[in-house]
Amino acid sequence: MIRDDLTPMQYRIRFVDAGVVRVHYGDDRHYYEQLVARHGHLNDLRIEPLVLTDEQLARLAEIQGAGLGGHDAGIYVRYATTEREDTGHFDSAKLTDYRRDQAEPAIKAQRQAAEARGVTLNGVRYDGDPGNRQALSEALQAADDDGRSVFAAWKDSDGHYHVDHPVADVEAALRKIGQRRSALIALEGQYVAQVAAGQADSLALDWSTDYD
Repeated sequence: MIRDDLTPMQYRIRFVDAGVVRVHYGDDRHYYEQLVARHGHLNDLRIEPLVLTDEQLARLAEIQGAGLGGHDAGIYVRYATTEREDTGHFDSAKLTDYRRDQAEPAIKAQRQAAEARGVTLNGVRYDGDPGNRQALSEALQAADDDGRSVFAAWKDSDGHYHVDHPVADVEAALRKIGQRRSALIALEGQYVAQVAAGQADSLALDWSTDYD
């Protein structure tokens, strides 16, 4: 975000890396354009001019001549603290916000992957991703409009077909998906706080819930 000469970089770069949102700052937009073009697991590249807020500009002016490198200067401009404790600009409480933001993208991606697995009800699996939740809602609305109690043919999330599938089962599955999603979001918040505090390993998180 901030160069070693304490001037702002040109661009804020955002892309998705295998489901994890990455944010970088830099001056060479072509490097990131080529990087994303070369690697299939990278997508949704967005490059925009970096514009500091008035508060961030004030922080940047405050640390001119303080001897900070670009890394600590960038953290200070964003969070009003440095990562190093010996800079005279360290605030442990505000550093927690930085560490939470560092931990959150990967943990959110794990939660979304766990959410997408959905639920199984009466031997039938229902995906929990946003698209399938919408499809289930639309199917239930159509059944309600027609006064149906069964779907003549139902294709589950494993590609299996079911004849005369109960509307009540689909409704119960959608409700269970919502309950499981709420539980997973609660776990996400808990895990972000724990990883930021150094109390948990982001690669060893348990995403099981009472609704699995």
